[in-house]
Amino acid sequence: MALRSLPGLGVVIFGRLLKKFSSPEKVFQASYDQLVLVKGVSPALAQAIKNFKDWPLWDAALERLLKLGGEVITCADPRFPAALKQIPYAPPFLYVKGTLLPRDDMAVAVVGTRKPSYYGRRASYSLAGDLCRHQVTVVSGLARGIDTAAHQAAVDCGGRTLAVLGCGLDVVYPPENKDLSQKITRHGALISEFALGTRPEARNFPIRNRIISGLSRGVVVVEAGIQSGTHITANYALEQGREVFAVPGPIDLPGSIGPHRWIQQGAKLIREAADVLEELTGYRSAPAPESQSENVRPEDPVAAHLSHTPLQLDELIRFSGLPAPEVMSRLTLLELQGLIRELPGKFFVLSE
Repeated sequence: MALRSLPGLGVVIFGRLLKKFSSPEKVFQASYDQLVLVKGVSPALAQAIKNFKDWPLWDAALERLLKLGGEVITCADPRFPAALKQIPYAPPFLYVKGTLLPRDDMAVAVVGTRKPSYYGRRASYSLAGDLCRHQVTVVSGLARGIDTAAHQAAVDCGGRTLAVLGCGLDVVYPPENKDLSQKITRHGALISEFALGTRPEARNFPIRNRIISGLSRGVVVVEAGIQSGTHITANYALEQGREVFAVPGPIDLPGSIGPHRWIQQGAKLIREAADVLEELTGYRSAPAPESQSENVRPEDPVAAHLSHTPLQLDELIRFSGLPAPEVMSRLTLLELQGLIRELPGKFFVLSE
């Protein structure tokens, strides 16, 4: 932590120093003449390493981290994600609150705009939930919009999810995701390479995006513009040898521009989680058997509009053409019969 904090000492030089001296402790013990022989280490940086005296500062930072319930997982720790070690400019360590498990090796990122349409939010929620039900860990950035929907779906279905932050672990951003971030620590982990107290500055997010893609076997773009953080994440994915997937959308929707451009450039068009799994693992889904809940759909004017993709109450009222009290009454009856489920935010889906 102390070594990484020195001005001008980025992950590339950190890696060279570690390769040369085998540990951060031995870097601090090295002589000035030994340090300046390492490519990229300037005389000023070598002198800063030799003059470093701020150990109490970093002892206190580590104590605050532990009180927060977090820890530092270094690249030498067996829990450090193996895929992340292989990327260019890999972080030497991560600040983590929650758990990293071996099963997180099968991870897929779901990313997109902070201002999604209802279609985009629904697609993100549905895809992320289905991926989790197939034992895939969902990775995203805890941002508003598509990221939030993906994390929420993973939490709601009891799956695994990793949120990569562009700030310190002790900074909740966006603030409205405070409760969600706490739930994520019980269903996965909050991850950052930024020290405690780091604010969510714009320059941090492209840096964190390489970790989102680095943790994942593939990146799913739901809705995004051409010049956006999502575009940066997808580019990182290609550089890291990851797959890029894109969800098509209505042609008149601004958020469809990014995914459609990626599809034109060779990204795999996906409609459901099975499309992602087929590409990554060779999985092919069997035709879904007709269930009791499917059988009742045509018989009820409200259930007829429901599927396994969440639909909001206002949309059900509009689609059914029925008065709101009648729609709510029918939903209550269907839920009592075990045919539908209500999700947070007044969303409804057919039961499994």
